[in-house]
Amino acid sequence: MPSLPRAPARLAQWRDRLPLAILLIALASLFALGGDRGYFYRFGSFESEISHKTLTVAENLSPRHNFLMAISVWKRADGGFEYVPYNRFPIGGFALAKTVIAPFGNDLAAKLVAARVLAMLMFCGAALLAHLAVARIAGSRWIALAATLFAFSGIYALYHADAVSVETSVDLFGATLTFHGMTVFIQEGRFRQLLVKTCAALLLGWHVYGLLLPFIALGLGGEAVALVRSAISSGDGIRAALASLPALARSRYAALAAVSILFGSALLAFGFANEYMSYGENRALSEMPSFRSMTGRLGVSDSHKDGEDSAGWGDFFRRQLHRAGVAAAPYAGARLAGYDFPKSETPRIPLARAAWGFAAACASLASLALIPRRFRIPMAALASMGICWALAARYNASVEYHHYEGLFYIGLPLTLFCAALIGARRLLRARLGGAVAIGSAALAAPVFALSAFWAAQLHRDAGLDDFGKTLMAEFSAITEMTRGKRVLVASPPEEWDFNSFGILGDSLGHYLAGSYVKGSYNCESEPPGGADFALSRHRDDSLNLLTPAHGFAFLYGPTDPADLCRSERRRLESSEPLARSTFDVYLKTEYPPALHYFKPDCSPQDYEAPFFAYFYPNDPRGLTGEPARIGFEGMSPVATFSRRAAFDVACLMTLHLWERYRDSALIRTGQYISGGERLWEVSITPPPSPERRAAYEETYQAVASGEPAARSGFDLYQDGGALIYLKEPCSEDDLRGRFFLSVHPADVGDLPEDRRDAGHESLNFDFSPPHGAAFGGKCMAILRLPDYEIAKIETGQWIPGGERLWDAEIAVGD
Repeated sequence: MPSLPRAPARLAQWRDRLPLAILLIALASLFALGGDRGYFYRFGSFESEISHKTLTVAENLSPRHNFLMAISVWKRADGGFEYVPYNRFPIGGFALAKTVIAPFGNDLAAKLVAARVLAMLMFCGAALLAHLAVARIAGSRWIALAATLFAFSGIYALYHADAVSVETSVDLFGATLTFHGMTVFIQEGRFRQLLVKTCAALLLGWHVYGLLLPFIALGLGGEAVALVRSAISSGDGIRAALASLPALARSRYAALAAVSILFGSALLAFGFANEYMSYGENRALSEMPSFRSMTGRLGVSDSHKDGEDSAGWGDFFRRQLHRAGVAAAPYAGARLAGYDFPKSETPRIPLARAAWGFAAACASLASLALIPRRFRIPMAALASMGICWALAARYNASVEYHHYEGLFYIGLPLTLFCAALIGARRLLRARLGGAVAIGSAALAAPVFALSAFWAAQLHRDAGLDDFGKTLMAEFSAITEMTRGKRVLVASPPEEWDFNSFGILGDSLGHYLAGSYVKGSYNCESEPPGGADFALSRHRDDSLNLLTPAHGFAFLYGPTDPADLCRSERRRLESSEPLARSTFDVYLKTEYPPALHYFKPDCSPQDYEAPFFAYFYPNDPRGLTGEPARIGFEGMSPVATFSRRAAFDVACLMTLHLWERYRDSALIRTGQYISGGERLWEVSITPPPSPERRAAYEETYQAVASGEPAARSGFDLYQDGGALIYLKEPCSEDDLRGRFFLSVHPADVGDLPEDRRDAGHESLNFDFSPPHGAAFGGKCMAILRLPDYEIAKIETGQWIPGGERLWDAEIAVGD
């Protein structure tokens, strides 16, 4: 019988295992912090869109359809199938999702929980692999624990940890799997293991190419330098040195490049072949949706030209540096420093944030000098993975709501913290170095816990609450009735397409993936025949309504979809528009919020000119960038009209609003022609919601608790870059006349050229939206101030042609 290890040996074993145990406990805590994973992020968010799209493809994955990846499957009357393919990704991630959701049948909530748990397990696996790889590089499990906890405390990692997408934690797992294979290869020479791990990673996603590219390039470059040096040092000369370079073709780095290219190409070929056959007719490769999408995102075609034009190279690099800086800092520190995610992912990144990212990236790359020499190539590849992928897929990386791309900058903090602790151990040597490593791990654990807690708060804030549960329950009932049957979505497509992707919208495609769903019928053409059911956002009890208890999604038996279009027209005409002009304008405040433009007798000339919509918030202090200067935000709707006989040549256009626009203080909308001339314009004051009244009261009380900068007819406060007017009690008599505001800068050069002679900027306004509001016997107006240094503010109230009611002066420097 073998003897047990001596006590000191057993203690050493437990001491070696303790870092791994701490890491597993920290990762397990993420499951407890995540809370209810049965519901996705708020509809309209990009997180919701990519999650629903992944599950839609997974639901539709079946040998019956030759494992085609599709976001829509429609069964024709002749028994054949039509598809909307989605084959630009490898099949592995979708197959994994299919495996975990398949046992739950029609239980949508259970499927979401299972899918999110899978995503979280992949995230935890990525952290574990990173820990094991860094332990090999640093030669210390404690250093590996500290570096891993710090790196995986970033907001991009924690926010997307349970996102059900092949582009987030699943792809990250594949990248770290390959990184671990690289360290084993460097340390032990196990090349076959690296090849297997690389192929497994490519099955899950494409981001691993961002890691492979620098690893192979640096590896081949290092071997080329070694060959040249060897030839020159042996006295053979430069020509002989150059002649030795073809030997690189036998390099293992070259073999890795060949295998990764061939295997990735085989995966792409499988997807494209499936997509090509799904059309049932000859179609050029360049016309296939997945091919056009990939070439556009890679920047080799014009299919995403608008997106690329909207982000030039300067803005592109700003965004990448911003993401690098945010990824390099644990979220606890970033939040304490005032970072507001995801609101800070603005269309144009401030230079200060880009500068911080540049410093973080430079520090990470410079720290490679502290990494043991033989591990510098895999560590440098991991550190540069994010930017390499961003350069290859510039369109994805240029868009602010693709902030999940920041997840792949995780190599920067992993490199920086690992190298810093290795350097500290060398400097302090022996026991003190070990104490630094253990102390760093002890600090990293609470930083990770606090970051994870705050990230979980972001998830809860972005949740659906009761609306999500209602929607889930309604679609669970609809799925029961429609599984295996043909469903026609018979509503204007804007009503369903919450995320502007896919023929049905990704959420709808997921909820109905067990049925055969036809694309939205939008009253523009003859409806397709052969449907067993019609689905609509609009309720009409006069038709064959099968779900009378529902409040959002209504299922009908065989119904003429044109009748549902007429039903929508009758609903609009029975209500009172908020404004009448060339088009009647209706505001829908319930979710999803929208503006409806309706004209009963319409011709194409009526809707050729572009529409505009300007939204003035209740509190302009929340605006940033150009909207902060002009005081409002704008949207240019994409006009989709319905003008078939179903509408009797009427026009209906729907502009879906971002959530923050639903409760604007004022909306100005209309049409314009080239040169900016307005064809028509109306102003809409939305009826105040209870939430807005509560927000008014909350803002009023918060501001009034401070000391006013001046008192006169109104109490005047400076707060958050704004001048705020408060009065209580307040009546209509207090609001008669006009208000004026004059702002004098400390430097006249800050003024627009046409105001420099006057020496100040002026604004005359009425005490009404968007500037002011009266509620509950109180009055409050919020005027945003210019962002330059202000010397003096003059304000007051007067009756045009009459007396000045009051005035006040605020010397800002005093």
